[in-house]
Parts: sequence; C-alpha cells; structure tokens
Amino acid sequence: MKAVKRICAVLVGLVFFVAGLLKLIDPVGAGLVVEEYFKFMHIGFMMPLAKAVGVGMALLETLLGAALLAGVWPRVVGPLVGLVLLAFTGLTLVLWIRNPAMDCGCFGQAVHLTHFQSFAKNVAMCLLWLVAYLPMRSVPLPRKVKYVSFSIAAISVAAFTVFSMNSIPGFDFTAFKPGAMLMQAQQEPSPGSPLLSICDADGTYRDDLLARGLVMVVSAYDYDKLPQSALERIKEFRSSLPLGSMLVASGSELPWGAYSSDRRTLMTVNRSNGGATLLSDGLIVAKWPLSKLPSAQDVSALAELDATEAMMKANSPRRLGTQAFLLYVTAVLLLL
Repeated sequence: MKAVKRICAVLVGLVFFVAGLLKLIDPVGAGLVVEEYFKFMHIGFMMPLAKAVGVGMALLETLLGAALLAGVWPRVVGPLVGLVLLAFTGLTLVLWIRNPAMDCGCFGQAVHLTHFQSFAKNVAMCLLWLVAYLPMRSVPLPRKVKYVSFSIAAISVAAFTVFSMNSIPGFDFTAFKPGAMLMQAQQEPSPGSPLLSICDADGTYRDDLLARGLVMVVSAYDYDKLPQSALERIKEFRSSLPLGSMLVASGSELPWGAYSSDRRTLMTVNRSNGGATLLSDGLIVAKWPLSKLPSAQDVSALAELDATEAMMKANSPRRLGTQAFLLYVTAVLLLL
C-alpha cells in the first residue's frame, strides 16, 4: 500500500512540477494568462500585478511539485497541495459552467485544454491526492538525502526563474515561433497562420514590408516603459545592422518612423519588451531579448545562411540549454 501511495504522490508531483516549469519558461505568457483570469473575475485594477502573480503562482506550483517528487515534509506539503488542488478544481468548475472565451493556462502555452478537460484533470488529481495522503499518518517519511535533493532543485528552479525573467523562452509554443510563416507572406494562407499587422504614422497598413527579404523587427509592446538606456541600446543596435530594420511598437507616443501594432500581438511576437526578431521573406528565423541583442557580425553570419540553417544556428543553443536544465533538475529529484 505504501508503494501505491508513493506512486500517486509522484504522479501529482510530476503534473505540478511540469505545469509550473512550463509557465516559468515563459513568464510573460504566464502573466497574460493571469490577465485573462483578472478580466474574468472583474478585478481589472490588479492588471499591473499580473506578471508577478503569474510567476509567483508558477514558482509555488513548481516547488510543490518538487516537494512531492522528493517526498519531503509530507505532513505539511500534503495538506497544502490538497488546498491548492481544491482551489484549482473549484475555479475550473466555474470556468466549465460559465465557458468564457479564454484558456485555462494549466500548462502555459504548451498544452491547451478545454474547460471540461481542465476540470476533469483536476478531479483526477484530487483522487490521486486522496489515495496518496489519506489517512495522513500512513504517509511514508522520506530518506534524509531527499531533503538535499529538494534543496538543490529549489535553488536551481529559483535561479532558472531569474534567468527566464531576463530572457525569452527556450521553447516557443506561440504562433510566432521560429519557423512560422507570417500570413501576409503566403499566397494561400494556411489555417492558424500568424498575422502581424503594422501601421505607419498615417494609419496605413504596411504588412507587405514584413515579407520583403531579410528584415530585423525590433518590437516594443510597452514602448512608454522602456528606460532611456534601453532606447539608446535599440538605436545603436539598429544603426549597426547590415540589413534593413524597423521598430514596431505599442504606446501612447511613438518616435518618428516607428510602426504601430497591437500590444498583445507584439507580446506574442517577442516576449521581450524591446526584443529583436529576424524575418526572411516573412519567415520567422530567430528571436533575441533586449538584454542579449546580437552583434552585427552574428547577424551577418546568419544572413549568409539558408533560412533553415540560420534557424538551427540561432535557436538550438537556447533550446538545448533549456532541455539540459529540465533533465538535470528532474534527475536530481528522482535519482538523488
């Protein structure tokens, strides 16, 4: 029976851990999900806190999952997880009944569930929790080394969270991921193709500019919030490029020559406010955050490659690094 209890606890922990990490990979996306919940609950005044709440909840979910996987402090972690599951189940029940046009965001942008599927998933998790933790006195205590493995994993997750807040996702699950072709660059647009509409100062749509050869798009979804140092960095970056570039932004006052677009769309194009995205005839090749804009030499090297080769060269290191981290932290929890 102890083995059955442990297996149920590990299954619940695995779901918590994976769901939390998928949101920590994409903090801006987690904030967008929380914004939808704030709108649904009619507490729009909390919108400025959406990203902080999203990251905080994702971090809590990940650490609870890590604690379940390691089996540490079962008589504290167990009841806390039960309360979180109860809250999640109640919320998803309301979503199923009301059926608003929003995503539950249970697994970030990676997996999209219907409201019923989300509710059913939480009900199944509650059943697993009941088997794992009732009665509480029968829950097995962990080996002391598991507290060491949890501590290592917790520190690693915290460091990864700080890194994610200053970068862009290693795994891009949005419609504007590298390899996607913009709708305006297709003669017969395929279903689900991403559309990035831009307007000049006169309000004229200039979407055609995005499908003409190599172009670097610097996007700022909150242009008004960029500090002067960031604006200078963007200016220097654009002036150093060996190819055409454009600034696409959302804000109350945009500089001369900038193109305007929808804020949420720009947040999907590039999660970094002031980040850069390289396009080749409307094909999304690579993305960089404001904190790690590429050098002119790096851009020139990519421009000389085939689009597919350029995508592999620019995106593989970030993806492989994220994969390595996920394998490392899972191994620490399960093997140590």
